[in-house]
Amino acid sequence: MEVSFSEKCFVCGKNNPDGLHLDIHRDNEKKAAWAEIAVPEKFCGWEGIIHGGIISTLLDEIMAYSAFTHDEKGVTGEISVRFRKPMPSNKTVKVEGCVESERGRVLCTTGKITLEGELIAEATAKMVRLV
Repeated sequence: MEVSFSEKCFVCGKNNPDGLHLDIHRDNEKKAAWAEIAVPEKFCGWEGIIHGGIISTLLDEIMAYSAFTHDEKGVTGEISVRFRKPMPSNKTVKVEGCVESERGRVLCTTGKITLEGELIAEATAKMVRLV
């Protein structure tokens, strides 16, 4: 499968007018990534509470960024999300991901979203390198 970066990515693309525009930082040596975001109200499910699909999407993206460098390409093979607390709209949260282990083409990752130190959601994923 041939894939290439797009500035229209829903999560990190700068040229997607409907996107989240997540500004992701990463440490390729530590295989970690992080970002902060205040998700706008237009992404709510219930009034004032961010939709679980958006939370899952943020975790998926941050774990992918922790797994793959600019030179690597890969996809999510499996993801599991545990929701701990509602995520309020328009409040700045921290989104973090890291690689826990690697076996061949598969990278096992973890991710979390926190608000003022409180755990909002956590996830695990298996990321698969494309070769």
